[in-house]
Amino acid sequence: MNSGIVNLDKKLQMYITTMAVQSLPFGREWGSSAKKLEDELKKRGIVLQDKLFYEYKMPGGLGQSDFMSKLIMDEFCNDFYSHHFGKVLLDKKLSFADKMKIFKYVRNMHSKTKDMLKQYESEIRNLNPELATIKVNVASTLVYGAMFGFAPKEIAYCADAHRDFAQEKENEKILKNYGINLTYVLAPDTAKKIIATLQQNVQNNIKER
Repeated sequence: MNSGIVNLDKKLQMYITTMAVQSLPFGREWGSSAKKLEDELKKRGIVLQDKLFYEYKMPGGLGQSDFMSKLIMDEFCNDFYSHHFGKVLLDKKLSFADKMKIFKYVRNMHSKTKDMLKQYESEIRNLNPELATIKVNVASTLVYGAMFGFAPKEIAYCADAHRDFAQEKENEKILKNYGINLTYVLAPDTAKKIIATLQQNVQNNIKER
């Protein structure tokens, strides 16, 4: 795996991952809702003009899945003293040697993870021209969005202070009627195009009968 965890055995890697993901908006396993939706539409013979899933270039030359693993470790180190120190110190399931390994690892990594999301945001913008001009209020919106391969339009919409939550719910309801359970936020224009394509697909199937 990535260089951020080479000094820890698999048991401690898993321990850190489990603890870190409790405060992160995603699980320990990488999976893209955008890819899932795009694949589902393709199964129905629907290929949209605009891609839903993007394989962006990630910092350090990592793939999106490996970058998420690194990000989890970085987040753990960055938040260690404010969120995790006491839990590790008092955890009776860890040996004294294990605790020392974690403390040493965090001490070596902590300065490197300061302001890491802003650093990653800058790198991701430089690596992916399609994301260069997107405006976000917090770096994590762009970093997480790119990590999971969301289209530029969706990333920009998630950062929009004037999101139409009512329309989002309505679009989710309509898509569910077509057998699609939406698991991430679509920009209204994207949802509109998907719904229109699904409607046309149904009409075409009726005509062919």
